[in-house]
Parts: sequence; C-alpha cells; structure tokens
Amino acid sequence: MTNGSLKESMINLVIMKKSIYKHILIVGILALPLGFANAQCSDWKWPENRAKAEENNVLYTDALRNSNFKAAKKPHQWLLQNAPDLNTAIYINGEKIYKGLLESTKDEAQKDIYFDSLILMYDMRVKYCGEEADVIVKKAYQFYRQNVKKKDELKNILDLFDKAYELNGNDLDYYLILPYMSVIVYNSQYLKNLSEEEILNRYDNIMGVIDHQIGQGKKVEKLTEYRGTVDGLLVKIVNVDCDFVRENLGPKFNDNPSDLKLAKKVFGFMLNGKCTDDPLWLEAGKRIQEKEPEFGLAKNIGIKLKGKDNATAEQYFMQAIELTDDPENKADMYMQLASMRSGSAAREMYRKALAADPTKKDAYTAIGYLYYQSFENCAGKSDIVKDRGVFLAAYDKFAKAGNSKAMQSAKEQFPSKEEVFTYNYTSGDDLSIGCWIGETTTVRTRD
Repeated sequence: MTNGSLKESMINLVIMKKSIYKHILIVGILALPLGFANAQCSDWKWPENRAKAEENNVLYTDALRNSNFKAAKKPHQWLLQNAPDLNTAIYINGEKIYKGLLESTKDEAQKDIYFDSLILMYDMRVKYCGEEADVIVKKAYQFYRQNVKKKDELKNILDLFDKAYELNGNDLDYYLILPYMSVIVYNSQYLKNLSEEEILNRYDNIMGVIDHQIGQGKKVEKLTEYRGTVDGLLVKIVNVDCDFVRENLGPKFNDNPSDLKLAKKVFGFMLNGKCTDDPLWLEAGKRIQEKEPEFGLAKNIGIKLKGKDNATAEQYFMQAIELTDDPENKADMYMQLASMRSGSAAREMYRKALAADPTKKDAYTAIGYLYYQSFENCAGKSDIVKDRGVFLAAYDKFAKAGNSKAMQSAKEQFPSKEEVFTYNYTSGDDLSIGCWIGETTTVRTRD
C-alpha cells in the first residue's frame, strides 16, 4: 500500500468516526424549524468551497428523502468535516440518518457504530450550535434505548438524565419521565450507588415535573397515570411505609406545613401505604387542597372528617360541589351532605342531588326512609290513618326509586281496611301529611 493510499485510508477512518460526529444537513432543509433557539446555526454559513458544499447538500438530502440512509452518509460526512457550523439542519438530518441506519441493521457491532455516530451528532450540535437543553433530552433518551440493559452504562445514563433535568427543570419532555425513574431504580438495584436521600431527591424532581405539566393542562390523563407508575417504581427501592413517612417526613412537614411539594409527598406515600386514617395524611391533604383545590381531594377529606367534625366536613363537601361540573359528582356530594342532617334539612339536600342528577334514584329511597322513620315523631295519636300516612308517603318515594323491597316494607305499615273505615276514609282519598313532611299522598290499605 502506498503512503498516499494509507493516508487516505486513515483519513476515511477518522471521517467514519467523525461522520458520526457530523451527520445532518440537507434533509434538514425539509425539516428545518421556522426559528432556532441559538443564533449560531440559524443562518447558512457556506464554506469557501461553496459549490462543493451545495452539491453534497443536495446529494445527501435527496438520498435521505428517499430513506437511502447509506447513500446519504458520504456527502453528509463531507459537510460535517468541511462546514460543521453550516446550519442546525445538518444535525437534525444527521440524527435521522443514523436513526435510520440503526433501525435497518440487526448486526449488534454495526449498531454500536451507528449509535456512536448518532451520539456524535448530538455532541457536535451542542459544540457548534448550542441548544444543549434540547439536545441533552434526545441524547439521554437514545442512551436509554440503546444501553439500558448494559450494567456498565447505567451510571452514565443516569448522569445524562440528571443533566437533562438540570437544564430543563419542570419543562423536561414528558416522555423522559418513566425512563428517568427506571434508570434510578436500575442504578439502585444493580449498582447500589444511590442513597435513600439521593433517590428521594430525584423522585421529588420527577414528581415536580409531572405536577407542573398537569397544572399547565398538558397530557393530564397520561401524566396522572405516570404519577402512579413513578410511585410504584419508588417503593421497589425505598421502603416508604407509613412508619417511614411519620419518622422521616412528618417532622419536616410539621415544621413547614406550607411546603406543597412535601405535603404531596406525605399524602401520596401514606395513600399508597394505606394509612389514610393517620392525622398526618389528613393534614397533608388539607394543605394541598388549600394550594391546589380539586374535587376528588375535597370529597375525600370531607368523607374522612364526617362523623368526627361534621361542620368542617360540610365545608369540604360544599367546596367539592363548586369544583365540579359533573352532575353525578355534584349529586354525590349533596347525598353526603344529606346524610349528616335530618328531617327537612336532609330532604333539601336529597332534592338538590336529584336536581343535579335526576338519575340519582337513591335519593328517592333516602327521602323515603326519612318519612318511614318519622312515625314516632310525627304521629298525633288521634287519627291512625293520618299517622300512618308517613308510610304511604314513604312508599311513593320508594316507588320512584324502583325499590321494591322498601316498597313492600312500607306497605306492611299502611293502615288496615278496618282503620280506614273507622276513621271515615276511603281508599283513593287524598291525604295531607303534616309534621315537617308537608306532602299529599293517597289512602291505601295493607290488606
């Protein structure tokens, strides 16, 4: 081999490594964003040999447009070598080239080469164009996909995710959330290189991303699902039981109850640990509700307080009603309010439940039982038919609810034919029910 050919071979070898380091231009014209975050590569900076650069730009762009990734490599590499700050487009398109090559081969050794080239695209883009916050997200995700099963790469992957969070904060791309938490778990399980504090700090950061983006209305359903998955992953590596929360987080929360992030951590961990009867859980929930009012939380706090502090429970149920437009939810809250009252006050709430959601037939049953149970208090003891009218009125409500069992029970308490005759009534007569009920029903007999 001549010195010239040897030199050419060495140059080609370097180019192959750097090609990875420089892969992306003309197809970039097709996918070129309308604006760039970094002005370094926002304009086209043609090298001295512009004609050659334009030719290679056209060649690799055409090849990429036709998904001919191998044909796109050589002209694209020329641009990386000779005009690395030409435009962000060469790195956007270089990413496409090497992703395409990665997907097109099953040879693991070749995949490693293409992967190195892909990563080089990201590194060169940062070097020549900036945009590190955006690029580090792509780089971390690709490292995760390619190397997460390689134990010796786990620390490096975690570092990349940490850097992505550092640069993006709560605006971290949502698709990194589960991989990030997974990498934390793998580092803890296989490398045992993270303390509980380090794990929990990262967990806090991830939950902060989720909460922030849900608060902005972004992918609410998916991120809510992610929140549960992240909690599930955490308990694989940290024994976050109720005692852990009381001993480690309780004192911090008591010292700073206005810390929303800490309140959410206490609330979530104790919910997962099924220790919602603990006063600490309730206090954390109250703090969250103060800062970020939400129907479900108001409802659950009200239920927890019911029977212990009804006045406060009512406040939360009323707040829950204001926080929802769903008819069924509103009706449920009125039912809760009614269950803490008696007589006409309870009936008023049941009627509001029906006004909110006419399909809430249980409200009719509940009113029926209010009437049924009022016999002793409402009976005048002078007219047995009129006194037993409460059972007639109760039957009417049970019938509206379609509750045949309760209807039968009420019918058994109707006046007898003899009583109706004795007190000068006839079946079918209108009968006014006094007391607090104040309704009119129809005389019927049990026999």
